Amino acid sequence: MALLYFVPLLLNHAYASSNCDFPAIFNFGDSNSDTGGYGAAFQPPTKPNGETFFRRPVGRFSDGRLIIDFLAEGLGLPYLHAYLDAVGPNFTNGVNFATAASTILPQRNVLPLDGFSPFSLNLQYIRFTRLRNNSHFIFNHAKGGVFDYLLPKKDYYSRALYTFDIGHNDMTAALFANMSISEVRGFEKPLVACCGYGVDQFNYSPQAQCGGTI
Repeated sequence: MALLYFVPLLLNHAYASSNCDFPAIFNFGDSNSDTGGYGAAFQPPTKPNGETFFRRPVGRFSDGRLIIDFLAEGLGLPYLHAYLDAVGPNFTNGVNFATAASTILPQRNVLPLDGFSPFSLNLQYIRFTRLRNNSHFIFNHAKGGVFDYLLPKKDYYSRALYTFDIGHNDMTAALFANMSISEVRGFEKPLVACCGYGVDQFNYSPQAQCGGTI
C-alpha cells in the first residue's frame, strides 16, 4: 500500500516530449486537487474559499488555485471541470475525478451521513473508464456532433497526462479508528515512515522513526 502524492503518469512514453505537449489531463484524488466534485455531490465549499483568485467559491477547498490548476496553466490548458458537475462542464481537454475526503481504499463510514467520500479511487477509475468507453462509442457511431466540443478526442486518452494526489485520508481513517495503519482492513503491510522535511508541512506524525512503521 502506498500513498500517492501528485504523481504524474505518462502512459505513452513514446509521446512524452520535452515540450510537454499534452492535449488533456485526467486527474484522480481528494481535496488537494478537487475542483468541484465534492461540491457537485454534497455541500459546495463556502467563503473564504476562492477569495484570493477567483473572488468567489468555485468548488476548491482553497482560497486560490490548486497545484492541478497551475499545472493546467503551465501546459496551456483550461482548468479541469469536475466529472460530477452537471452544469456546463467541458471535458475536451481533460476531466477531474477527484473528490474531497476521498480515499484509496473504500471506507465504511461515508458521506452524507458521516466520514469520508464514497468516491474512493476505484470508483474514480470506474468513472474514467465509463467516460472513455462512452466517448469512443459516440465518436465511432454518432460522429461526434455537439460532443466534438465537449468530450476528449479518441487519441487524447493515449496522449494525455494522468495525475494522482490521494492517500492521506486513508491515514486519517486509521487514526479515527484508533488503529495502526497495518491493522486497517485492506493493508497487508504497514506504512513506512519517510525521512525528510515534510513532518510539519504534511501532518505526518513526528513520533514516527525514520524507516519505522506507523
